[in-house]
Amino acid sequence: MFIIDFDDTLFNTRPGFSNARVAALAPLGISEDLYLQTYREARNSASGQVWYDDQRHAQVLAMKGFDEDKAFAALASTMAPERLKEFLFPDAITFLEKLKSFGEPMILLSLGDAEYQFKKVRALEIEKYFDRVFMVDEEKHTVMEELLKNVSDKEIWFINDKVPETVALAKQFPEIKIVMKKSSSFPEAEYQATGLPYFNTLTEIYDHISSHR
Repeated sequence: MFIIDFDDTLFNTRPGFSNARVAALAPLGISEDLYLQTYREARNSASGQVWYDDQRHAQVLAMKGFDEDKAFAALASTMAPERLKEFLFPDAITFLEKLKSFGEPMILLSLGDAEYQFKKVRALEIEKYFDRVFMVDEEKHTVMEELLKNVSDKEIWFINDKVPETVALAKQFPEIKIVMKKSSSFPEAEYQATGLPYFNTLTEIYDHISSHR
């Protein structure tokens, strides 16, 4: 079984997609710092759950004095399929096709607002590679527990970019094999400190998996 993260693993969320969103809002006078601040405000609900879409972000920007309709149009322009496909890592499709050829279950497990994440995944036309897709708004461990219940006789691979999240899951589920996709969001020293294998590209990750099956 292969359990694969989405943001910054298959899709260049930061800096690629985020930079495109900043650039789309710049003509309205919205700085990168303000974009990041209002993104965080729009993303996190009072209960701590992840809840985000373009309309919600535009509403938060409107509270800062910007035109809501123009902000929404700018953000929505980056969600067009042809724009989103610019940020799928160049070896992502080949990576998924090669993993699929092993004949093992393929699971996409992503943290984020479900509707918003599904929009991206479907626009990228990658849903077809997965047997199941999970979008969670809090933490991934509950889904992992459910997935691992009935696969004790099979190898379970987890591919992810986030260091603290991956370390926590590795401790909770020592039976899984982990490979990390290096993200610019974390210093390389943090990846090194985990003692877990990590690589810059999905192609390298496939090669590692292929040689350790």
